[in-house]
Amino acid sequence: MNNKIKQFGSFLQETSLQEEKKPYHLVIISHDDIHDTNETGVLIRDTGKKMGLKVDLLEFTGLFIEYKNGKTYLNSLKIDEDGDFEIPDVKTPAKYGKPVELTENTLLMIRGLGTSHLSGNPSWSNLIKILEKDYKVINSTLCHDICSDKHYNQIVFERENVRTPKTSRLTHPEDYEAAYERLNTEFPVILKTGHGSRGVGVILIESMKTLRAVCQLLNRESKFTDILLQEFIKNTYDVRVIVCQDEIVGVMKRPVAEGDFRSNVSQNSKPERLELTQKEKDECIRVTKIVHGSLVGVDFIPAKDREKDEPIFIEVNSTPGLIGIEENTKGVTYQSLLQFFDRSRW
Repeated sequence: MNNKIKQFGSFLQETSLQEEKKPYHLVIISHDDIHDTNETGVLIRDTGKKMGLKVDLLEFTGLFIEYKNGKTYLNSLKIDEDGDFEIPDVKTPAKYGKPVELTENTLLMIRGLGTSHLSGNPSWSNLIKILEKDYKVINSTLCHDICSDKHYNQIVFERENVRTPKTSRLTHPEDYEAAYERLNTEFPVILKTGHGSRGVGVILIESMKTLRAVCQLLNRESKFTDILLQEFIKNTYDVRVIVCQDEIVGVMKRPVAEGDFRSNVSQNSKPERLELTQKEKDECIRVTKIVHGSLVGVDFIPAKDREKDEPIFIEVNSTPGLIGIEENTKGVTYQSLLQFFDRSRW
């Protein structure tokens, strides 16, 4: 692993010299919460530094832009080596790190942008909209908007003729029976809330009685919770593909976790290696373009005839967790990502 990193670092240095361009400064803006921990950001930061790249990890909480002497800076609460930060309170003053200067060579990687009013402030998205006018941002706010909202994601899939499970949205609190009938399928069905990650908010529903109870509970918690019903496609595994700038840099097969119907690594699925067919590669790249993604995780259920038929796409994640796939590819994913950062000059 260390030899590979050294070799890759040499390649990046040679490429930089040949093109007579300065290496990129990578700034990762993340948020340490249940939806998107800083774990991935920390590993990318540390891998980049081993390769001789300048990498900064910042936290959305407390983040603000500062313009000074014709230069642009980002100010963030101080983050330790483990990606943790201290939340200020009445007794604990805010502890900020050194301001990070943004230049024409800065590449911004956005993780943990969150969903407005649920897991992130609207101002976070506003800040990135300002920054993406002048800097390369991975991923764009448009991509985050599409991928963080399962209903929006589904609408885009259907509009672009992407093969996906039949889906129906509850249009009001008492719409569960009609929504089920619109699916034209039998129980069990999958219920999803409009926002969620790591398999949280995905429920297997086996009867109308259970469907009614779960919908009533969700609407009691928040009358503005979007609820989606999908046909249940029985499978023994699904596939997570990491696509970076129209290139596939990581693939893993995710067997359905024992005693569960979900295959998320966070739900104890044990990932395995898998070789994609050309049809699957082409469709994953097409779906990435559809959601305006630069770096995404594409999830699909394989077709029965993988060589000829399109896979069944579940969703696209704009801030994919890379821990499971990194372990499965023995370090290849991070190196490929950092190679992409160097190549994506503009």
